[in-house]
Amino acid sequence: MLMATTLCYTLAVAMGIWLGLQAMQKRRPFAFLKPLHVLFAAAGTVFMLIALAHGNERVMLDVALVVAVIVFGVIMSEARRRGYMIPPLYVCHILLAAILYISVVCFTIFPNF
Repeated sequence: MLMATTLCYTLAVAMGIWLGLQAMQKRRPFAFLKPLHVLFAAAGTVFMLIALAHGNERVMLDVALVVAVIVFGVIMSEARRRGYMIPPLYVCHILLAAILYISVVCFTIFPNF
């Protein structure tokens, strides 16, 4: 399950980087990119919750990080839709997502981590 989580988050990270670059250039990204980013992140979260249900208790911190990343992402999306761009929200979303991704990758590659 952690391998599927890592794969989904890797795709979500790639799309998130593209979305961030487009936002920094004040351009609109492709219409399909944001929903696909959310879809892969949600799929990775579901796989993580399945791993947690199967007894992998190491991912408890990751679940808390996922909640924080989701909250910042939703706030960012709402602010962007209303025409605001709040850089600290982007920074918090990106840093928390990076910590989450590194943690998931370490748990996947190093099972005794």
